[in-house]
Amino acid sequence: MPESTRPVRTASVAELHAALQADPPAQLVDVRTPGEFRGGHVPGAQLLGETDMQALDRERPVWFICRSGARSARAASQFAAQGFEAVNVKGGTMAWRAAGHAVQGPGGGKPVPGLLLPLAASLTLGLAPFQPEPHIVGKLRWIAGGAEGMGGADWFDVLMHGAPWLWLIWALIARLRARIG
Repeated sequence: MPESTRPVRTASVAELHAALQADPPAQLVDVRTPGEFRGGHVPGAQLLGETDMQALDRERPVWFICRSGARSARAASQFAAQGFEAVNVKGGTMAWRAAGHAVQGPGGGKPVPGLLLPLAASLTLGLAPFQPEPHIVGKLRWIAGGAEGMGGADWFDVLMHGAPWLWLIWALIARLRARIG
């Protein structure tokens, strides 16, 4: 079979895990963006933009991974057309994480939290009731004034109406750290 018509093999994350444990370990190329890569990647993976094609061993398979498997399938096809034995990892890093495998990156490569749910919770539960003023505002004023006469139910209100705001702040900080990271 001519090198230019090599087929792309699709493999599971379990197969990739086994290939990375082999000696020598699999050549793994991550085709995601640099920000995605920094946010968490499979140990041993090389970022495509930082991978010199000449440094790859043409005698061994080159494994390709992305977030879900779509971008890596395209990259694997391009490398196969140049004579490489290319393997696309089905499900990408999402499947890798779902299988419980370790990732490298800040915070263990944990997914960056979305902001929609904490924002919605803050704007609803965090501000309810809206009249005459948001409940949390009145409780914070009471605390700032010395918290005289606050009982257990009042402190519970502070917790219930304040927790969504703490969640939103945590999600914003995590998102910023992932971008800087």
